Amino acid sequence: MADTPTFADRLASQGGMLYGGDYNPEQWPEEIWREDMRLLREAGVNEVTLNVFSWAQLQPSEDEYDFSKLDRIVETVTDAGLSIVMATSTGALPAWMALRHPDVNRVDEKGRKMRHRERHNACINSPTFRRYSVALAGKLAERYGHLGNLVAWHIGNEYGGMCWCDTCAERFRDWLKARYGGIEAVNEAWNAAFWSHTYHSFDEIFPPNELGDMTSWGGKAILGGYSLDYQRFYGECVLESYNEEKAAIRRFDPVNPVTTNMMGTYPTYDYFRWRDSVDVVSWDSYPRPDAPAADVAMNHELMRGVGGGRPFMLMEQTPSRQNWMAYNTQKRPGQMRELSWQAVAHGADTVQFFQLRQNRAGCEKFHGALIGSDGTDRTRAFRECAELGAELKRVSGRILGSRVAPAKVALVFDWQSRWGIGLSAGPTISMDYVAEVCRWYAELHRRNIPVDIVGPYDSYDRYDVVLAPCLYMMDASLVSRLHSFVDGGGRLLLTSLSALADEHDSLYQGEIPVPLRDLAGVWVEETDALDPAKTVVPLRFADDADDGTAATPNGRVLFDVLEADEGTQVLATYGTQYYAGTPAFTFHPSAGNGGVYYAATFPDETAMPLFVDRILNGTGIAGLTAEPLTGTPVDSVADIAAPADGTPVTIEVTRRIADDGTTFTFVLNPAYATVSVDLPQELAGHDLLTDADIAAGPLTLAPYAVLILETA
Repeated sequence: MADTPTFADRLASQGGMLYGGDYNPEQWPEEIWREDMRLLREAGVNEVTLNVFSWAQLQPSEDEYDFSKLDRIVETVTDAGLSIVMATSTGALPAWMALRHPDVNRVDEKGRKMRHRERHNACINSPTFRRYSVALAGKLAERYGHLGNLVAWHIGNEYGGMCWCDTCAERFRDWLKARYGGIEAVNEAWNAAFWSHTYHSFDEIFPPNELGDMTSWGGKAILGGYSLDYQRFYGECVLESYNEEKAAIRRFDPVNPVTTNMMGTYPTYDYFRWRDSVDVVSWDSYPRPDAPAADVAMNHELMRGVGGGRPFMLMEQTPSRQNWMAYNTQKRPGQMRELSWQAVAHGADTVQFFQLRQNRAGCEKFHGALIGSDGTDRTRAFRECAELGAELKRVSGRILGSRVAPAKVALVFDWQSRWGIGLSAGPTISMDYVAEVCRWYAELHRRNIPVDIVGPYDSYDRYDVVLAPCLYMMDASLVSRLHSFVDGGGRLLLTSLSALADEHDSLYQGEIPVPLRDLAGVWVEETDALDPAKTVVPLRFADDADDGTAATPNGRVLFDVLEADEGTQVLATYGTQYYAGTPAFTFHPSAGNGGVYYAATFPDETAMPLFVDRILNGTGIAGLTAEPLTGTPVDSVADIAAPADGTPVTIEVTRRIADDGTTFTFVLNPAYATVSVDLPQELAGHDLLTDADIAAGPLTLAPYAVLILETA
């Protein structure tokens, strides 16, 4: 079997980045297909994703397949000169399968057996689903894998959710036997003696849903290790099903990359576990209308990190409005373009949409599309997509395959810690793991400091600084790698809720943070939790003179009460509460320039820059800035990034570097505001989009402006 080329290699043969997205012509009369092709080509589209939800059409019954309509669709797209990403259609079941083979239907967390319903509707462990999904993937690969314009395979669609049926229960028991060996080891790992939960047989164990291992207050776990293991088990089953479809494709197509579309910080599966199975990471970006640029950027960085730093596919975004928010604000003029280039700046080698033509019915009929229900090229969404398509056609070949500039700072994102915190009934329910991680990322993003988001399974040795906020769960391997990193001269940030539990959600016994106690140089004697809506605690920094004019830095949510070891530097103390005057932020030096910073509380917006200043001090790590930054709002839409007149605006500056050393500096205005900047000399260069040289000095950026400055 031939080696699978990299996705960049595959795109290079196409001459540039993929530009297109989901196209579902099976929903419309065939007479409009060719007109759609004309419109797509007019918009600069060079790719369509086909066959995402066509299983019922392709397979009318158990032993009957009908590819005639898909054949005609493929022929139409091929004749138009467009590339194809072919989906396997296994993201939603046919009704006949749900009716005749009830084992495919999920049981929800309340114990209710589902009928044929929305997508994500299959029990991933159903033998029927596995048999038919693998068969369909193989038949599709056999039929279309030879196509010269096929560029990738797309398995399923946005894998999501879980099942708690009897089939899953049987497989879970088998998984536990393989993982632990005997029931005694399971009881030990889960501390099952709690509340008389000791098990004497694997047959006594069922999926931990609302009928079983879940408390009556807030859906918290009774046995954290139990629920964590089921979460791990089910995620492994989903990945196993994906790999079975991939193997079926590989029997007929050894060349084209295989992927599935992920969803950023989606909570249910540990995407870092998918790195070796997807040939290229692809993901669907649907930020809220009021989402800060840093939130969007962090998701891109996370998906790039899941892929080990390789370029990724922006598989879906909306050209205009979304369909499932409380309110579906239209993207403002230029915003879709800026968000698309932001994805490229952070490592995307494709720009794709859901959807290319608006659905005429169904629950997503109001979702935005390149071609609206009017079927013309006269809408603003179409015009903006066509303008972006022309830009991509002109310049994307220059950027294709380049990598995001190397980072000296890594931020750890850990799905397992997120699950463990979410399943725990304490120390606070006012805890959003993703939001707390994003707070640290946002401060680095504000400074335009390159950041790699890494997983708990990665090596950290190439970084100077590793931030590990709320890294609640640590196994022996992770502890060893963090020790190695600090002992090698690296700087590590830990926070409250770090290093508390092992992989079974059992608290480490000893002085917190037990497994890193010697490195941290502090002992967390107790932890206070205050109402975040009402109470913050002021912080006093040892090296800051308070002249009464600056905003007060505060801690929030959790407040560890620390005892600092001799040699540990106290950088800030609490200003009130019974622990006033005790350490709130410390540094314990280690080898070289390294050591461990411990944030005993979560810093607010005023405190965060002060924390990060001290972490970076002496490292030489600095970002690319364009200052001063003032904004004049275009309109007063409250949920769009439109600052008050004169309010500072963060201009995003990101770099990609090609193999030959060519640097592409992306300067993005993420606000719906006209912004004045003073461009430093280090950012000056030739703008690929306007074909003009941009000199250092004063510069006015329009709302959602994009510059791509090329330097040798």
